[in-house]
Amino acid sequence: MRRKKQADSRKETPYTKVEPFFDRLKKSGAEHGYTGRFQYLLFGIRYFINFHLNLMAMFAPHSTIRVYLHRARGVTIGKDVLIGFNVNIDNVYPRLIKINDGAALAGSNILLAHSKPPEHFKGLVESFAAPVTIEKNVWIGIGAIILPGVTVGEGSIVSAGSVVTREVPPHYLVAGNPARHIKELKPNETSVE
Repeated sequence: MRRKKQADSRKETPYTKVEPFFDRLKKSGAEHGYTGRFQYLLFGIRYFINFHLNLMAMFAPHSTIRVYLHRARGVTIGKDVLIGFNVNIDNVYPRLIKINDGAALAGSNILLAHSKPPEHFKGLVESFAAPVTIEKNVWIGIGAIILPGVTVGEGSIVSAGSVVTREVPPHYLVAGNPARHIKELKPNETSVE
């Protein structure tokens, strides 16, 4: 059931194509629901602001400021969330990212909600956008990457440098590239092996 729900939440997106700036801006605007004569310019302004808010958030001196700036971009962020230095949250689809209460991103993390390969890979690799959900009390170690369509279950730990390509069940430690299940965590367990 979970896999079907995740598949249903995927949205097919156009492949990346090298083309003149204003042509690409019009197509990107239409992809995000900005249609009409001047709507693509409004999209361009919104994208420009979003890009700079993300940049400011990545290098802001305190987690509270980082959380505030990412919320301004449209990222859904719960209470008591810690976001470390140099965390890059999807620049194209920030509204598809949800970070729940008590989660902590250590730093230098990347959360991606889309994959848009070049057009010459059409038929070989999917081009899509899908939500990313970080559940309550998750700890994402430094340098970990979370890919589109992934849910990291409540109370789980993603080890430093891991690349998470699929769902992480609640209360699991995952590590590696691609991340694999290392150990089930028992809530309120006081020792770690």
